[in-house]
Amino acid sequence: MKKGIFVIIMGIIVLSIVAFAVDQQPEKVRLYVKARDTIGMKSLSDLDLRHQFAHGVVSVEMSSTAAEQLAQNPHFEVVGEATLWSLTAPPSSCSPWPACKGGSAPAQRIFFPADQTPWGIEVVYNNPALTATNGGAGVNVAVLDTGATINHLDLTRRVVQCKDFTKRKLSNGCTDENGHGTHTAGTVAADAGNDSQGIYGVAPNANLFIYKVCGTQFCWSDDVAAAINYAANQGADIISMSLGGSSLATIEKNAIDYAVANDVLVIAAAGNSGPNVDTINYPAAYEKVVAVAALDSSLSVTSWSSRGSNDGDSVIEEREVEIALPGAAVESTWNDGGYRVISGTSMATPHASGLAARHWQGSAALTRTWLQTRAALLDITAGQYAAAGDDPASGLGLPTVE
Repeated sequence: MKKGIFVIIMGIIVLSIVAFAVDQQPEKVRLYVKARDTIGMKSLSDLDLRHQFAHGVVSVEMSSTAAEQLAQNPHFEVVGEATLWSLTAPPSSCSPWPACKGGSAPAQRIFFPADQTPWGIEVVYNNPALTATNGGAGVNVAVLDTGATINHLDLTRRVVQCKDFTKRKLSNGCTDENGHGTHTAGTVAADAGNDSQGIYGVAPNANLFIYKVCGTQFCWSDDVAAAINYAANQGADIISMSLGGSSLATIEKNAIDYAVANDVLVIAAAGNSGPNVDTINYPAAYEKVVAVAALDSSLSVTSWSSRGSNDGDSVIEEREVEIALPGAAVESTWNDGGYRVISGTSMATPHASGLAARHWQGSAALTRTWLQTRAALLDITAGQYAAAGDDPASGLGLPTVE
């Protein structure tokens, strides 16, 4: 590394939004930087570049010891920092890793779900006698998560992209070593397999873009931002994120703005920091993102589901919950080729994303309006801070199929 090309530590903010602990913090930090001059441009290659963003900004990873000197380097400008975000559900009974290490599924069916249409799917379809789901053909849903086991019998026909944003450069592959991503992908679009013996998601004809942005313990926000930009450029209609943290850097906000400007509906988990008001996490808290709270099987907002700061005017603003969907004890696909029951706003979010895919209205804005309109038809009043109309716990209510 050339003399003077070091970095400044801006502080790592460990974002804990779930009953899911980050056991060990990384020894490095990530910053958003840009070169001030040609010397800086030529020196960028000496840094550990992660992603490139608009206006010459890149994210870089470096040691905290070297960090303190980059801010003093006249050839670079530090414009922000990437932070650690968490998954909004624990890795279930396979924890700790590597007990839950996956990535491959049996070629023949040896696992069967306890229920092919789990309770949350039946709630979304408003049909307790449901035996199969349908819809979502031609709609592209980007699932930004821990990856997915793409040869899972219930997912293999649905996955059309599989990318890894957690490495130094964007690469093919999306091995899920946690299970969380396979689970959320299944709730969106599992199709029960070609033998029709597996589990069904909300929109079993939708296309899945599987973007790995999280490792086994946490997610770097710059990986997420890069994946959001990529999804928008790849023609995603919906971005589904069951992750988040306490803040949103400008680069990450810009990525969401870019996606929305390119007609992408962005949906994210409210977080598991409830039950107090205004515990919602970003990116769900950003007003351009659909924030999803979690319901249990009695259609009450769970105690752990993060609440917003909703003022009751039915206009979704910054730090407000928008809708609520099933998120407690949800069965879905798992990274070993089987199935697992876990809970979290992570599980509520793909119900919303699948529903949006099934009832895509031709644009992101119209689909968001449709979700809000449907939610208002089934108001949720059970659960702390839940009340008639727009409330901090369930937002506008529970949307279901038409």
